[in-house]
Amino acid sequence: MLKFIIIYFAGIISTAFGQDVQFPIDGTGNFIFTEVVEVPGLSKEVLYRNGELFLKQVKILNSRKKNLQKNDDDFIISNKGSFYVYRIGSVKKAIDGAVEYSITLEMKDGKYRYTITNFLYNEFKKNRYGKSEPIKGKYLPLELEVSSLNSKQWEKHREVVYLKTQDLILNLYGEMIYSKSKNSKKVKKLDNW
Repeated sequence: MLKFIIIYFAGIISTAFGQDVQFPIDGTGNFIFTEVVEVPGLSKEVLYRNGELFLKQVKILNSRKKNLQKNDDDFIISNKGSFYVYRIGSVKKAIDGAVEYSITLEMKDGKYRYTITNFLYNEFKKNRYGKSEPIKGKYLPLELEVSSLNSKQWEKHREVVYLKTQDLILNLYGEMIYSKSKNSKKVKKLDNW
């Protein structure tokens, strides 16, 4: 009876977490995360500085090329980033590929807009030393529907991309509202209180 209950709850949990995630889609059919975020009291200069500091941390894995592009006149910054996705095997997890994306920030007084799009999957393979390395020139859009043989792994990759993008957005929220106070008061240390 105990085994039955455990199997029953395991089935419920797997169906709850195994559901397909629904990506927002733009007019051309690409996955896109975009939102206008209101931050009253912050100027576009402060938001631009915070956005630049945040996007300097976003990088493409194993790349020395800097993709940060700034437009100081229009207060627009864009960059490219990536992260690994893993294949869960019977013994251990292994790198299955990397997903690259583009992120753009546009600032105005009291608000900013982020756009995260152009998700491209780069498959990895084992080299002759047993290390995972990217297959050069093989990029697949994440919107692509794959064959039924690979659909389970592809859906897992989509779930990971969705969750990592949500984490990126939460980190962006925290970084954008940060503001150094110009009128910081020095605290006097009183010995005889």
